[in-house]
Amino acid sequence: MINLSRWIWPYFIVLIAGQAKAQDLQWFPIEPLPELPSEEGNMHSKSANETDNLIKTTLIWELAHPLPELPVVSNSAISQEPNGLNWERVQPSDPLPNASDSIHITDLSPHSEPVWTLVPQEDLIAEDAMPQPDTNNKDSTRAIQLAYRTREEEAPTYGSSRGLLRDERWHPNISYLIPNGYGPQGFIVDGVITGTDCTLGKGPCEPFTTFANWQDSLNKTANGSTYFNLGFGDTQKWGGIFITTSAETISGAIGSSKGKLIDRNKPLQGVQTGLHYSKAIGPDTSFRTGIENLITWDSKDFTFSDMTRNFYFVGSQRFRLKKPENTSKWFRNFYLTAGIGNGEFKPIEQTFQDQTRALKDAGCQTFGFKPKNPCSNERFKRALRTGSDYGQINPIAAASLEVVDGLNLIGEWSGRNLNAGLSWRPFYDLGLFITPMVESIVRNCEYPGCKVTPIEGFPEKVALPNVVLTDRVRLSLQVSFQVKL
Repeated sequence: MINLSRWIWPYFIVLIAGQAKAQDLQWFPIEPLPELPSEEGNMHSKSANETDNLIKTTLIWELAHPLPELPVVSNSAISQEPNGLNWERVQPSDPLPNASDSIHITDLSPHSEPVWTLVPQEDLIAEDAMPQPDTNNKDSTRAIQLAYRTREEEAPTYGSSRGLLRDERWHPNISYLIPNGYGPQGFIVDGVITGTDCTLGKGPCEPFTTFANWQDSLNKTANGSTYFNLGFGDTQKWGGIFITTSAETISGAIGSSKGKLIDRNKPLQGVQTGLHYSKAIGPDTSFRTGIENLITWDSKDFTFSDMTRNFYFVGSQRFRLKKPENTSKWFRNFYLTAGIGNGEFKPIEQTFQDQTRALKDAGCQTFGFKPKNPCSNERFKRALRTGSDYGQINPIAAASLEVVDGLNLIGEWSGRNLNAGLSWRPFYDLGLFITPMVESIVRNCEYPGCKVTPIEGFPEKVALPNVVLTDRVRLSLQVSFQVKL
């Protein structure tokens, strides 16, 4: 009778050893053991010694050379395997799976080696359940457009002297004569040229029926203004500063018989400088205050340095009419500016009364006052200039509707009259604005027929001088160019 325990024991050892981790033990095949005798026939044909020697033979185990590293297989190559295996990249600590299990592999890093791990059956994704790509890329395009639109519309609003800057892109003016509340970010330089076909003070501005009549009016009463402005700071943080400079010599040379009235030895003739400060309290809300034409560099020049000194304080608010998810390009923003101002922002009748008072104070003849000695021409002009500057505070306001990106409708109350027009940015990525306007729309004291008391104590009302009146709406055009440095 053969002792079966001698035969079973080695197989039991092999069975136990086979459960070791593949990382700990590696095996290679050796010569097969001699065939064991069966209980019938072969057992009786061998001698007892041969059987005993065979049973007593000890199995010898040898450590094999390490298995070769698995080759790195690209995801595309793996996906084409016909056996349908799934792969996933994991940290190299798990045991090798059984051949019957599904396997997954992904890349952990560009330079790491693939490692294998089991994937539970319930986590497998059927091919028909995978999301299908949009062959027309419509979803991707819409997502990108929404991201750009959201970034641009959520960005804070900054500004030049009149235009707007948001997300490093320029937007047209939201006012004409009225300063807006927005200020600079970084350094901003802008130049502005404004022309009016009839200027109050050079009038009267008479109606015309032909183009020749209008040309004649231009030659007599037109006027132009040129500005060079510098802005710096950050309105959203500590604030922004504007330095505005007007140069009347350019427009003066056009209407002064080939420029003979301009003294070429006086480079600062007709140059005036204003200072302004702006501060935001939110991405869409900002305030600005300042004095236009504060400094007159040639104090004896009353011909070209005739820009009125204005104090003002305004606030501007942007109203977002559509959310970024709305793809409509029409009517996306509305802007409202409101504040106070004087100087050029006071009614024409107040300017007339202030000038009359200044003439009397200077000893020049005026309503109800005749001096013993006539005043000089210089004193007379200085008095008119003094009466025009500053004075009574008046409300001012402007409203602007963005019809489409690059085109704004503008309406404003200058404290003197109603103006309306539009501002157009012809080039998407360029800060060039063209702003045509219609001025003096309301028939108030800028038109003939208005009478006022010229000075306190004068017994009757008088009509305003014809030179400060118009009998029609006036046309103006502004062209500005701004650059952010």
